Amino acid sequence: MNPDTDIWMAFARTFGMLFMVLALLLLGLYLVRRFSGIKGMKNSRQFIQVLAVHHLSPKEKLVLVKVLEEIILMGVTPSNITKIAVLDKNTDLPALASHDSPGFSRILAKTLDRTIFKTEPVKTTDPAQKKGQL
Repeated sequence: MNPDTDIWMAFARTFGMLFMVLALLLLGLYLVRRFSGIKGMKNSRQFIQVLAVHHLSPKEKLVLVKVLEEIILMGVTPSNITKIAVLDKNTDLPALASHDSPGFSRILAKTLDRTIFKTEPVKTTDPAQKKGQL
């Protein structure tokens, strides 16, 4: 045999095996994705829903999440996640999917005003402060 044909045969055999391995890898990835059931499961129930996100800075945000019928306000940073408030179950949130929704900041202000900041105004008894108010 000619040495040139041996080289070309080895080259063809090597790349043939390479293409076969890549084809098997792609087929395996397709089958795993197709049958893993992560996306598109019928009759699946979503236990966690992100209702709204408000970005405070490029890496910090407020997230309104519904987990098992409980609405939680969380602060998210690159290093941690903090639970800020748990809202009442009977809190009425407007339809967030509609285009004419009031926005996250108005929903948050309205909800927090109703649930957290229900305090009476502080009455001062300091005479110095009363003189400044006159």
